[in-house]
Amino acid sequence: MEIIHTIKMVTYIIAKQLGGKPVITVSGEELGRLDDVVFDEGSGQFISIVVEPVENTLMRVAYPKDGEGNFIIPYDAVNAVGKVVVVKD
Repeated sequence: MEIIHTIKMVTYIIAKQLGGKPVITVSGEELGRLDDVVFDEGSGQFISIVVEPVENTLMRVAYPKDGEGNFIIPYDAVNAVGKVVVVKD
C-alpha cells in the first residue's frame, strides 16, 4: 500500500512541475502551455497531457480537443521534457 501511495505522490509532483511549460512540436511550432497531465491513479502511468493552445496556433497538428478547445495529446507523443515539452507533429 505504501508503494502505491509513493507512486501517486511522485506522479503528482512531476505533473505539478510540468504545469505551465511551453509545448512545441518537433518541427518547432508552438502549440501552447501545458495545462494538465492525465494519469492512471492505480499505476501512476501518464496517459495524456492537456495543452491550452496559443491564439496563433496554425492547427497543422491532428490532436483532438476537449470541450474547452485544449489539445489532448497522448503521452506517447511526448518526445522530450525540459524547459519546454516537445511533442510529435
